[in-house]
Amino acid sequence: MRLRPCSVNGIEFDALISESKSHSAEVPEYAVESGFSVSDNISIKPMVIEITANLTNTPVTWDSHGNGRVETIVAQLENLYFSRQLVTVMTSTDTYRNMAITSLAVPKDTENKTSRDIRITLKEVTIVSAQSTTIPASYTRGGDTGANAGTSGTGKSSGSGSGNGTGTSGSGKAESEKKASILYNLINN
Repeated sequence: MRLRPCSVNGIEFDALISESKSHSAEVPEYAVESGFSVSDNISIKPMVIEITANLTNTPVTWDSHGNGRVETIVAQLENLYFSRQLVTVMTSTDTYRNMAITSLAVPKDTENKTSRDIRITLKEVTIVSAQSTTIPASYTRGGDTGANAGTSGTGKSSGSGSGNGTGTSGSGKAESEKKASILYNLINN
C-alpha cells in the first residue's frame, strides 16, 4: 500500500514532519445561592489540527520540482488563508473536512533557501442549517375569549392607532414614553 502525501485542498507537500490533533471541552459553571458552582453540561469544542509539512524545490520523492515551486505553493496557501474558505486536509492516515486555517507560519531559513517547513493550524468548522416552522393560528390567540393576543415591537410607529405593543400611537412624545419599553427609553434618552 502506497502512502498518500499530505495535502491541503489538493496542494501537496513533500513530507509531513509532524501532525497533532487536539480535542477539548468546556464545562460551564453556574453559581447558586448556597455558594457553590454547579455544572449541567459539557460543551465539545471544535477539533484543532496542527501540522508541520515540508516543501522543497528539489525532489524528495518520485516527482520533479521546478525552482519556483516553494514560492508558488506558499502563495497558494496564503490565498487559502486570506480567502477564509474551508479546506480539506489529507494526511497519510486521516482526512479532515470543513477546516479553517487559523494560523499559517512560513519561516525563512537563510542557510536552506530551497525548502521550507510550513506550520499550519486548522480548526474544524461545524456547519448547521436553520429550519423554520409555521405556528398554528390557535397559538396566536390569548385567554379564554380567544381574542387576538396583539403584536409587539420596539420601534416607533407613525399615524393614528391604538398603540398596541411597545410602539407609539403618534399622539406625541409624552404618550410614546408611556407606551415604549423601559429598555427602549433607556437607549433613546
